[in-house]
Amino acid sequence: MINKEVGLAVKSLTCERGYRELFNDLNFELLPGEILHIKGENGAGKTSLLRIIAGLALPVSGQISFAGYDCRKYRSEYNEQLAFVGHKLGIKLELSPVENIQSYCELGNSCTPQDIFNVLSKVGLYGFEEMYCNQLSAGQKRRVALAQVILSDTKLWILDEPFTSLDVEGIEYFLKRIQQHVEQGGMVLLTTHQEVNLSNCTIKYLQLPSGDMNA
Repeated sequence: MINKEVGLAVKSLTCERGYRELFNDLNFELLPGEILHIKGENGAGKTSLLRIIAGLALPVSGQISFAGYDCRKYRSEYNEQLAFVGHKLGIKLELSPVENIQSYCELGNSCTPQDIFNVLSKVGLYGFEEMYCNQLSAGQKRRVALAQVILSDTKLWILDEPFTSLDVEGIEYFLKRIQQHVEQGGMVLLTTHQEVNLSNCTIKYLQLPSGDMNA
């Protein structure tokens, strides 16, 4: 039902938090092969915006469409097309990295055990594949979450500060995977304090108004 070749459109979006308006009448479009880097001070609403687009929070008003369809009306189809990494990583601490990714793949992604071990090695978790995630460092836990995104068969990656707790090598590797994703027609919506310098990629910017509280 959803046309995967058409992108994400946000129209007249207004968001409030704690009775304070974070942004209003926000409009933008993200097309296949593009990256949208959302910028703004702490409290401007960057995280709130990503959570709304990911379907984890509701706006005061406005519409979000993907491939020309209302995301609220076609929620399950939309969910199949997005991968989200936020401040809460969405991994189970009582499981190992392998078990977490196996569980994630069972939701509809096609990946083999060899795929899982290969990606975990690439993200720097060689030797930690079978360790419980509650024994991993903050950076290693984030690598598990990012490995899930890499293995996902989704068009839209929504990434909230994905490079937090990663070392230089980890950042460089994930930037390469972002580039590969958009070169293959994927879309990336992200917030980061890092500069995103990728060759042959269309990077657009959205500056949110200043705020005064974490949002």
